[in-house]
Amino acid sequence: MDWNYVGLITIAVTFLFLLVQRTDPKRRRLSIFFVLLCLLMIRHNAFLKGDLHDETLLACLFAIVLGGAFWLLIGRYNPVEANDEIHVMGMDD
Repeated sequence: MDWNYVGLITIAVTFLFLLVQRTDPKRRRLSIFFVLLCLLMIRHNAFLKGDLHDETLLACLFAIVLGGAFWLLIGRYNPVEANDEIHVMGMDD
């Protein structure tokens, strides 16, 4: 088992899941499309390399656990707000 590959794909897929979680709700469909495209490229790479199917599956499971832990610990309490709801406080406020 190639643990360097598992670590690299875990980091990449975790980043993609966090990208979807922390995206503005209005732009979430676009980010999901981008993430699906990247996941298909990772899957295609695993098929081209030959015996990396198990490593890719294990890395995706680790990424799901890490993304779920991030959502459980941080994302639930700090939801992403829409751009319309953001108000910047300045010197006059």
